[in-house]
Amino acid sequence: MLFNSKTKECGAVFGIVLAVSACSPSGPGAGSEQATGDRQTAYRVRTDFNAMLNADSGWAAEVNQPARVQADHPFRLRVEVEHGDSAEPNRYGLQVRRNGGDWQPLGAENFPKPAKVLTLDFEDHPQDALREQWQWASGDRAVLEWAGESGDGYLRVEAGETPVLAPARYHTHWEPVEFAADVRIPEGQTGRAGLVFGYEDADNYQRVDVEPGKGLHVVQVRDGREETLATHEYDVQTGHWAELKVILRGPELTVEYDEENLVFTETLDSAVASPRVGVFAASGSALELPAIDIEGMPRTPRTSIIEAETFEHGDATRDLLEVSEEPFTGGAGISFADRTPEVDAVDSQTEWEFPMVIRRFAGGPSMNEAGDRFEYRVVNETGDALPGAEPMAITLEVPDGLLGGTFVETPMRIGPWQASNGDLYFSMEPAETDNVLMTVRSTDGGATWTEVDGANRPETGDLEGFASRMVDDRIHMLHQTSDHVFYHVFRTSDHPDKPDTWAIRDERLASPKEPPTQVADIAVRSDGSVVAVYGGPEKIRYRIRSPEGDWSEATVVDADQAPNLSGPALVKDPDDVVHLTYTGDDGSAWYRQLRPDGELTQRQQLATGLGTGHEDIGSILPPVHLPESDSVSVIYRLKDGHLWERRVGPEAGLSEPVQVTERPVVQNAVDAEQTGADAIGYGDSVHVLFIEAGTGHLYHTRRKADGDWSEPEAQVTDANVQWVRGNAVTSEEGEPVYGYVYDAGSDGGSGKNHYREVPLPAGD
Repeated sequence: MLFNSKTKECGAVFGIVLAVSACSPSGPGAGSEQATGDRQTAYRVRTDFNAMLNADSGWAAEVNQPARVQADHPFRLRVEVEHGDSAEPNRYGLQVRRNGGDWQPLGAENFPKPAKVLTLDFEDHPQDALREQWQWASGDRAVLEWAGESGDGYLRVEAGETPVLAPARYHTHWEPVEFAADVRIPEGQTGRAGLVFGYEDADNYQRVDVEPGKGLHVVQVRDGREETLATHEYDVQTGHWAELKVILRGPELTVEYDEENLVFTETLDSAVASPRVGVFAASGSALELPAIDIEGMPRTPRTSIIEAETFEHGDATRDLLEVSEEPFTGGAGISFADRTPEVDAVDSQTEWEFPMVIRRFAGGPSMNEAGDRFEYRVVNETGDALPGAEPMAITLEVPDGLLGGTFVETPMRIGPWQASNGDLYFSMEPAETDNVLMTVRSTDGGATWTEVDGANRPETGDLEGFASRMVDDRIHMLHQTSDHVFYHVFRTSDHPDKPDTWAIRDERLASPKEPPTQVADIAVRSDGSVVAVYGGPEKIRYRIRSPEGDWSEATVVDADQAPNLSGPALVKDPDDVVHLTYTGDDGSAWYRQLRPDGELTQRQQLATGLGTGHEDIGSILPPVHLPESDSVSVIYRLKDGHLWERRVGPEAGLSEPVQVTERPVVQNAVDAEQTGADAIGYGDSVHVLFIEAGTGHLYHTRRKADGDWSEPEAQVTDANVQWVRGNAVTSEEGEPVYGYVYDAGSDGGSGKNHYREVPLPAGD
């Protein structure tokens, strides 16, 4: 047999080694000794990521020849390994070095969203199969059953005289660090029950017990002796569902319970030896739960092994490279794992195929450049490099228009802004796992983008509500986190004294109670004062920064009027009147003016029939001021998905609603709570980019001063677009264009931000 049934554990799971860092040497110098017996004989790079595992197609170069791949475009690396006369079982991994640097282990981190999540869902399993998902350390298997209706059921674990202790059977290729489950103690029960973690055997594990009316207990069992390490009082209700979450960070254990109404951290004697999870119910007690979520710590390295789309981990390979003359005895495709399955091969050869990616922006943050040389080599289970062929070499290309990185969540206008010298600027994050604020710049019309003044970027991360405005040679930014609201300013390359530098960082202007969704928008008046609007727990509020840099007291909008508010959007006209729009949780949309003298006009209702869910708060697009008619265009999405427009005249009169498009527009495509559309003004026309619901295709439509909306024209149809923001700028050829950045389907991850342009007609 090629694959040996004997397995080795690392961490919590059966049969698969988890991570190079946990199971083999790492860091500089790792794998410096060469292995004997096995050798690498061939490799080939495949750029057709969706090719079948054993298809002889989609190659980037010939066998054993360097290849070129594009940043943020997954590819696959096929490797041939020749086995000597040693019968010792082995697993293989990869090491990587960039531009001749130190060799480092190549880990498994997914792309574009680097999530490590496994859900143990117990529904729709026959009773016998359901029980086989657990290892029974204590108790009777008959006490476990699926209860409730399909789609709304739960697993019930009920102990008799003997307590139930049952670790779950599952496999991951990564080390779990977080476990979460909705749990319920049935009515009438008084005993403890909860989640087991760190399970090594029946005499060594930890657990968190939930006890009705008393609280939560952290329990440790060592060598069969049980000890309660901590007790936290809480009025645990029977018959009540509450999420119980266990988070492991080295020796620190954090427990969250009941929508985080109870949160505490305990320091254990040492890091948990095994992250294996299970369930516990004391004698005479019961526990109900529909599923258990298991998560690992995601990362975003420069390059990594990722999940395959056309094969499963362990699917058999066939002989494609045909360099070795030894008989072919198998091999496998590798998917989201940093080690191959165990192989027991003698005097033969095998092939392995690894799905991979090289990112433009990585955690750190760091950036890979066009022309970077990445070299990979095969290592054995102890981290020693296999002799044989030269390292597998790949040169990186960065396609025109690629920004990479991650869209900020719930953005209003964020660029691209254009300096007087033509440079373009955009605000974003490097990676989902590294939420820092970057200003990236293009000096060639959007073809290439790099961060500027990264050494001095703001310290505040958590970019969940963000907006910016460019005035002269400065970009003003407003940024709401879960706890605070910050103001930043960046100087552009046409600043006379300090080009491309941060001017103001992390200026805190407010610390409201956390809103349901972080939202923010900003306007800058001609005297240098700044109007900042942001979210609160029930209402939106605003503050004004004087030209001297002092912030006013907060004003709560519609403080004594229903409904609850969110989704603010601002635009300033040449007379320094700030036009404010916002949404209500009853599906309403509203309009006000904030005048230069500080007067806030009475609210006017723009519309009803918007969505009322949490995801619908951002149903108004960034409003547009049209200078020729001195009017403001407000475009909003109704709950049926269609966009409508109303215009506000010079005297604040509202026009009749006009339908913008008959195609439904997506709402909250991912992590947004916003309509998937953008609007700009050019002359006295309005241009809209919108994402069609259901397809993810991006379309453009426009309306002249008194005309109808044009038939939408497709702009992006080869991606599931999820974000879009743009601006009127001048192209490299000197023509007016609608320059925009869109996310081509990162699902909240990174690497999918691209820049494109739509020509703006001369007659507008």
